[in-house]
Amino acid sequence: MSTITIDDLTKRFGETTAIDGVSLSIDDGEILGIVGPSGCGKTTTLRTIGGFETPTSGRILFDDDDVTRVPPERRNVGLVFQSYALFDNMTVRENVQFGPKMQGVPRQERRDRADRLLSMLGIGDLSDRDPSTLSGGQQQRVGLARALAVEPRILLLDEPMTGLDAQLKRRLRDEIGSLLTELDVTALYVTHDQVEAMEMCDRIAVMNDGHVEQLGSPREVYESPATQFVSEFISLDYPEFAFVEETG
Repeated sequence: MSTITIDDLTKRFGETTAIDGVSLSIDDGEILGIVGPSGCGKTTTLRTIGGFETPTSGRILFDDDDVTRVPPERRNVGLVFQSYALFDNMTVRENVQFGPKMQGVPRQERRDRADRLLSMLGIGDLSDRDPSTLSGGQQQRVGLARALAVEPRILLLDEPMTGLDAQLKRRLRDEIGSLLTELDVTALYVTHDQVEAMEMCDRIAVMNDGHVEQLGSPREVYESPATQFVSEFISLDYPEFAFVEETG
């Protein structure tokens, strides 16, 4: 795991500025959510941290290591995308073992690592299945196990629950949020779903038009929005969502 620092990051595509001077930090073991409407720059921020986009200016640090120009395969990041991107010509276990295999992890160790993660995610009995035969929720868990199997410095999740039905999303929010907390993994969670971010993340960055409008805890962002945009975007009319007052 690592502390991640994004220092005055800017990314332009021609005349379009996708990220405009963004500075953020993610503490070791923290889950930071980035929320905002389509086109606000949240996915570009994630892709730049992962090394799939080169910033126009600014720096990215993993602990004290400047990785701004380091290629993605040398950053040791775990990736979970909305499309899952599983290999259909491999079993579930082989999918999870793929990253460690590329890292040169010995065969028995990578098998043990895969079996442990699949068991933690409640899909150990699916290890010999073809991923194409799995449900969306099961594929999503395989994708998460595969990302964690490389023991990443940071886990990057880009809209991982898009396309799942509401009931499954609700269950996975609880399960995956608990798992990430248990593993104490540093994670960046990008979503357009405010409830997902509120329930799963330690802090939330609300982005709009390439800028961070507010950074704070879910309670701070919800109860004390810094701008009109944040107030309107975070306004929640979901009866399932409520803060639980701490006692004791």
